[in-house]
Amino acid sequence: MKTTAERRRGAALAAILALLPAAFAGISAVTQAQTPVRSKRQQILDAMPKDPAVLVNVSYGDMPASPDILDLGKRATKALERCLADNVDDDARALCAVTLTAIGDKQALPTLHAALADWNPGVRYQVVRALGAMPDESSVQPLIDLYRRKDEVPYVRHGVIEALGKISDQRVVRLLRGELTKARDEDDEDPRPAIFDALWNSRHLMARTTLVGDTRAALRSDNDSLVQAATLAAAELRSPRLVDALIPLMEHQWPEVRNKAVYALGKIGDKKATKALLERLPKVRESRMLNNIAFALERLDKKAFYEAMPALVNHKQAVIRLNAAFVLGDVRHAEGLPMLEQALDDASDFVRTSAVVAVGKLGDTDASQRQRAQKSLERFVDAPALSVRQEAIYALHQLTEGGRADLIHDRLYKLDSRRHPDVVHRAAVALAQAGDPRVRDYALACLINHRCDKSDVGEYLRSKADDEIKRRMLLAWARGDRRMTGMLSDLKPQGSLPIAEATLEEAWGSPRSGATRSALHVLGSLGQAEALPLVQRRAGSEHTWARVHALVAAARLGDDGSIAKLVGELDLLPAEWLPDFVEAVVAIEEPAVRTKVVAALAPKEKAADVDIALAAAAIHLAWDPETAFFRFLDALASPSGHERDLAAHHLSRSHDRKVTFVMRRALAREGRESTRDRLRALLDARQ
Repeated sequence: MKTTAERRRGAALAAILALLPAAFAGISAVTQAQTPVRSKRQQILDAMPKDPAVLVNVSYGDMPASPDILDLGKRATKALERCLADNVDDDARALCAVTLTAIGDKQALPTLHAALADWNPGVRYQVVRALGAMPDESSVQPLIDLYRRKDEVPYVRHGVIEALGKISDQRVVRLLRGELTKARDEDDEDPRPAIFDALWNSRHLMARTTLVGDTRAALRSDNDSLVQAATLAAAELRSPRLVDALIPLMEHQWPEVRNKAVYALGKIGDKKATKALLERLPKVRESRMLNNIAFALERLDKKAFYEAMPALVNHKQAVIRLNAAFVLGDVRHAEGLPMLEQALDDASDFVRTSAVVAVGKLGDTDASQRQRAQKSLERFVDAPALSVRQEAIYALHQLTEGGRADLIHDRLYKLDSRRHPDVVHRAAVALAQAGDPRVRDYALACLINHRCDKSDVGEYLRSKADDEIKRRMLLAWARGDRRMTGMLSDLKPQGSLPIAEATLEEAWGSPRSGATRSALHVLGSLGQAEALPLVQRRAGSEHTWARVHALVAAARLGDDGSIAKLVGELDLLPAEWLPDFVEAVVAIEEPAVRTKVVAALAPKEKAADVDIALAAAAIHLAWDPETAFFRFLDALASPSGHERDLAAHHLSRSHDRKVTFVMRRALAREGRESTRDRLRALLDARQ
């Protein structure tokens, strides 16, 4: 007999299904069929947490799939260790080492050290990679001993160099610096690029003068890959001592080296490079190099930059004139307007178009310059060339801070969409982003029919959402469009609860599916306690991600006990999965629930396992950057390169402007040179 709640849910579901004739014709309840006999692989998988010897006599062909083993997390460590020690199948041992790499459980270190003596080089290589993924000073000597063996194969030695670079230890620095300058036969494989990269990972252990000296020597080496790696290091170090070694690289045979060298010169900001950059400017034959030199010059000597630009604006080749206009727009200074006005009369439509776009970027100049820029563009709103015309309209819209929507609507959006579909589409998106109600229907159809991305029209549709929009989004989601998950969670259209419950039930046999995750996200966001029993049942899944997302949803629905279970998952998860765990938990929006989760995570932020500690801190960072950033600042200054890298990784995954603000503030106050380098590099990447 059905309960009252089930009858009510069924009645509501029937009402919604009347609107969804095709979407849920096949919906059924959770299957009541008997559980099938479990396969041999499944039986092995079931035994792994309880029987460490279960993999000893398993062939590679009978090994459970890696995702299934990772689902066990650290409960699989002991069985994987025994596999690595006692299984005679080379491929099985290699797979066990690969899986230990992903899990990242340091309890396996002694077993991994012993496995460095494995007879199979492929297994040894995977063991070395595992040790690199779990940096620990206890691994230094075993790895050095392996590296010094004369009979070791080159690719394993290369792996040892990478692994050593991830362990912050002065013994590693001494070894690698000696190897970097070691004389070699011409026939030997040159490991210097890998050695330099490994040293760079331990740069916080080196004196600044030593680090700059090694980078300078690498810039002057005869190995192109080493030179390229050194140009990247030079851009972060920003030492004037590197300028003389960088200047000749502007003529290097590799385009990547040429461009990175110029980029580094711009970051260093030493005016000694100005003359060389000016001399190179007329000889450039590629747009990227032209742009990099121009940006470097503008940073080093603005006066010299603007004195050099007329030669490019008047160049005989249109492609150079085009890129000159692009550069003048991108530096966004009023001094470039007279030259851009000249480019507006260029014979080439492409150059004129580039100049129009560039003028539109001068909105940050003073009022008189903005007015002059607008006046220079008005004559192009009726230009015969459509490319020039539309860019002029968008540039005017940009200069007036969104004040020319009518011009976009009347001159571009009203064009024949069959003849100019791309022009009309761009106009519609621009109008949506300006909040124009006239493109509501277009934007909705565009999103639902996959012609627009959420980033184009999502916020607009949220702001315009009425019952029709909500119903159509619910219908699209019910039909499998998981892009609607976040919007559905925000808008909460009537009837969402039974549809989300039915979706979760329909996907019960596929706990790893996007449908399961999406349904749990929606159920958690709706805040309706009726869904809690179903969510709690799903939280008992043996599959990690179904369990994690269900625990998140249960916490959002008021089940405080699920918070402790959710935090407990951190101790078992593979290290490789921790960033995804952060993303799942950050979806919690309810302030009261966030407060409880942060309190439960507080001890984890201080955990000895830095993978766990920084995952917990990353959740805190998403909700309270001001408070949580101090943990990341400590990590960026840590004696451990691994901890520094983890902190940088989590910070780079966050695109929150508040995080950018606290990073800039920290940079202004930071006195530790290596920490300043990291912060600057992270902020450069955010730009």
